Amino acid sequence: MEPNRLKLNAEKTQFTCLGTRYQLAKIDGSNLLVNGSAVDLLRTVTCLDVTLDQELTFADNITRLTSRRFHYLRQLRSIRRILTTDTIITLVNALVVSRIGAGI
Repeated sequence: MEPNRLKLNAEKTQFTCLGTRYQLAKIDGSNLLVNGSAVDLLRTVTCLDVTLDQELTFADNITRLTSRRFHYLRQLRSIRRILTTDTIITLVNALVVSRIGAGI
């Protein structure tokens, strides 16, 4: 990172090891030595708003994604009486379906 004039921000940097359950069982401990500094290995990390777990199952990302979408649906429920059916359909497509299709 130094040749590119980049500095490691310890508060924002996340480390994990990716592999199968069998491969991950071979890793000793939850720390990794990087440039003489011990860093914690996390079970999940977030990159570009996508949550990655060690086995790349995306289970945590799917849980987070569905949680956010249900939040939007609950918000729509509180104003449904003042909206037309077409408006509700348009809002559901805009808030939920478009984000799921984008994978975010």
